[in-house]
Amino acid sequence: MCNAVLAERGHAQNVKDVIITVEAKYANLAQLFKTIEGSTPFKFMYSSQNISLEGEIELENRKASVAEVLYEVSGKTKLQFRQINNSIVVTPGKNVGSKVKSARETWGIVTGKVIDAKSSEPLPGASVVVVGETYGAVTDLQGEFNLMLKTQAKQIEIRYLGYQTKLVDIEIPESDILIIGEIAMQANSVALSEVVTYGNLEGQQKALNQQKNSDNIKNIVAADQISRFPDPNVAEALQRVPGVNIERDQGEGRYVLVRGLAPQFTNININGEQIPSPEAGVRFVALDAIPADQLASIEVTKALTPDMDGDAIGGSVNLITRTAKSTTPAISGTLIGGYNNLMEKANGQGSLQYGQRFGAEGKLGLLVNASHYYTDRGSDNWERDGSEFELRDYALQRSRTGLSGTLDYNINANNNLYFRGIYNNFQDREQRRTYLFVPNEDDSPFEDAEIERGSKDRWEKQIVSSFNLGGKHSFANLSLDYEVSYSEAYQDTPFDTEPIFKAKADLMGIDFSTIPEFPRFTVEGVDYLDNSIYEFDEITTGNTYALDVNKTAKINLGIPYKLNGAEGLLKFGGKVRLKEKSFDITENVYSWEGGDIQINGASEDFTLNFFEGGLLDNNFLDGQYQINRNIDVSQLNRFFNQNRNGFALEVEDKQVAESVESYKATEDVYAAYLMTKLQFKKLMALGGFRYETTKVTYNSQAAIFDVEGDLDRIDPIDGGVTYDFLLPQIHFKYQLNPLTNIRFAATASYSRPNFEDIVPSQEIELNAREGSIGNPELAPVSAYNIDLMGEHYFGTVGIISAGLFYKNLDNFIFTQRYDSIINNINVVLNQSRNGESAELLGFELAYQQNMTFLPGALKGIGLYANYTYTNSLANISNRSGEAGTEEIRLPGQAAHVGNLSLAYDYGKFNLRASANFNGEYISELGDEADEDVYVKSRMQIDLTGAYRITRNFQVFGEFMNLTNQPYEVYQGSEDQYIQREFYSWWSRVGVKFNF
Repeated sequence: MCNAVLAERGHAQNVKDVIITVEAKYANLAQLFKTIEGSTPFKFMYSSQNISLEGEIELENRKASVAEVLYEVSGKTKLQFRQINNSIVVTPGKNVGSKVKSARETWGIVTGKVIDAKSSEPLPGASVVVVGETYGAVTDLQGEFNLMLKTQAKQIEIRYLGYQTKLVDIEIPESDILIIGEIAMQANSVALSEVVTYGNLEGQQKALNQQKNSDNIKNIVAADQISRFPDPNVAEALQRVPGVNIERDQGEGRYVLVRGLAPQFTNININGEQIPSPEAGVRFVALDAIPADQLASIEVTKALTPDMDGDAIGGSVNLITRTAKSTTPAISGTLIGGYNNLMEKANGQGSLQYGQRFGAEGKLGLLVNASHYYTDRGSDNWERDGSEFELRDYALQRSRTGLSGTLDYNINANNNLYFRGIYNNFQDREQRRTYLFVPNEDDSPFEDAEIERGSKDRWEKQIVSSFNLGGKHSFANLSLDYEVSYSEAYQDTPFDTEPIFKAKADLMGIDFSTIPEFPRFTVEGVDYLDNSIYEFDEITTGNTYALDVNKTAKINLGIPYKLNGAEGLLKFGGKVRLKEKSFDITENVYSWEGGDIQINGASEDFTLNFFEGGLLDNNFLDGQYQINRNIDVSQLNRFFNQNRNGFALEVEDKQVAESVESYKATEDVYAAYLMTKLQFKKLMALGGFRYETTKVTYNSQAAIFDVEGDLDRIDPIDGGVTYDFLLPQIHFKYQLNPLTNIRFAATASYSRPNFEDIVPSQEIELNAREGSIGNPELAPVSAYNIDLMGEHYFGTVGIISAGLFYKNLDNFIFTQRYDSIINNINVVLNQSRNGESAELLGFELAYQQNMTFLPGALKGIGLYANYTYTNSLANISNRSGEAGTEEIRLPGQAAHVGNLSLAYDYGKFNLRASANFNGEYISELGDEADEDVYVKSRMQIDLTGAYRITRNFQVFGEFMNLTNQPYEVYQGSEDQYIQREFYSWWSRVGVKFNF
């Protein structure tokens, strides 16, 4: 007979409802079972010791339901079939002979569902182990498990990080099938339960379970962990991960550096696919454009597997968007207001998310998420260039708008289709006001000193979007997934206006040494605060547009197998990514040839006092310097538009800038890989190869000057390069016990040069006497990497880990500064060049635990800490001009990076103090060692607090950069500052809600 037991049906289809085509004859039952598994969502479970599948079987050739087919098979074989979710359990019928000689050797089935005791949410990734044995099962995304075990087994043990381990007594009945139903897991403490259950399936327990069970070395941070820190964008969220530090822009995190390597050594992905960069010349993505609340989790992979893109020496960052989980509608959001102390202005943020699965079985899922963030930011800054001294006052208005959505359809348990999309719009309005003090050379009595007043009004928007369409399928002996994706990023600067006014001074003295933190200057002959002394020099207007597009297709296939009792997987696949990148610039430089200007009917000199505006900052750099009102750019623009005939366009400057800075490039990448994975009792081994070939083409132009320094002609430049890599990779993971792993990896990887580094274009600002130039001879960087990691997970949602890593790089890339003469003007140029070889060695430590073992109220204490030490040694051509090489530290490599966060969670109250430390690193190499440029170490302290009013509402407050830590740069020695930039503190308060 055929029995269909529909216990805890959940998302399962009924065997009576699924139709298949039956052939007349099968070699044996195993062949029939494989046929049914290949065309339905069902899997057969049986013990080969209890039943025999041998012998030919004949059936009626027809279309029929799975239940009808199994009923016919039962009549011919006397076997019994029972459906449990999507599993069909096969057992001997009554009076059927068995191969079993002793009851001790019989096998049975236990099925159940693991849930959270408080929220009733399923717990995916829970470990279910037979007590006294080495085998078990892991719950699926619905928290369900089916476990085949010996019938004499008496207990199973269920483990899930953040929950109390649970022992369940079992007794297998004569039917050999035990249906337990729901197994409720208790959080380790009341306080912990209140924290983690509101995160639903996106909590840090799930992330740590995934991290523990992963095949390679990675860190996974879930949405609820991200939300516990005051990190509005993805870059700032990533700074909390071990071995990750960030570069900032105007106090906000922007670029990510993994394990001491510059941003171009790390690739950025959304939902597993690389995204392009909106910036003109680089590959790496400015992650301040992406709001952190758009994500379900972040993965930082530090040791690549063959099925991953190989161009990631530092690591690979994967931003994972959200997916609907339940047929019950889920709505959540935030409303936030804030304050910036430096600007004395408010900021705001809001987000809203809706998710739900539809249909009786929840086959169709829809999730949409929207967020918007606006802030007024600023900075007070001084900079030095040789003997010149500059004061900079910044005011910025920034906004981030993020939209993301996922539409997925579960055809059945083994077949899934999905469409994911994310759109991010980052807008930045920058207004910069400057004083530039230029002393006369060598105190010459024949040359006056100069004071330059400049302003900048620039609006920039960056759009990053990514769309993925794909499917995942699991058959009896094959898994298949495929995807096509389109990603686009562009940076549009509709306007960028920079006027300059200048004044002469008899004498000027600048003292950089007495108080190196705040240099002192004196000006004789004029009052530098008097705006009437500054005469118009020039105005530069223009716009830029950078575009980067990726079109990608990939396919992966997996074939399971067994080898000497070990479970194996053979996996292979291929990928194509076609990239198009371009940059266009329009630049106009105008001088004034109209003589006196008319102001209220009177002829006046063209001086700044007639165009001054804006607020007067009486506390610039905490009152260290006095400044006056600056140029009102909007007022000057009106004058410009009304008096166009008086302005003369510098035609040659326009031709040079627009020709040498613009370019177009393409990059085609083709990849294939083969890998295998073997799982023994406690040892996992994974190894394979990946092959990638890259073809780059580019079109640009070069400006040719004659001996007098005048423009002679502009020549087109076409070029390209092709290179390929074969990347062997191997991983081992040994499980000392269910909560402790030791990992080892030996991998090969590489990194491609930035486009601006290889395209022979130029970006030169003659007024600033500096610029950059491409290097078409630049080679990609290759590396061999070794990683060793030990990790132990706590039951209270925690981990302690320690790891060593080593990298050997060939052709590493660094930025060289050198002097040059262009158009008869001395300029300092930056150019990327290849070094010879480099080695990087380091270790990282991480500790995260909720101290629930402490008595009373102390159990609410939690500690989150990590520290990474990195040391590097690189060889470059000797800068002294002598033969041989010299040793340097890798540019971008910080020796010390760390985080320390002390939290207190108790009842409805939460408080967290966090410190993030980024160590000093070299940003640029000079002509000589004492001209190398360093970014000083920086530690930022933040404070957050929250109170949960009800289960659905929480209020919170965040205070950032409490100690007003500056951004500091020096050249050569620590007392030779060349830049100091201050941001003061900022804060946010708001409410979070979820239904």
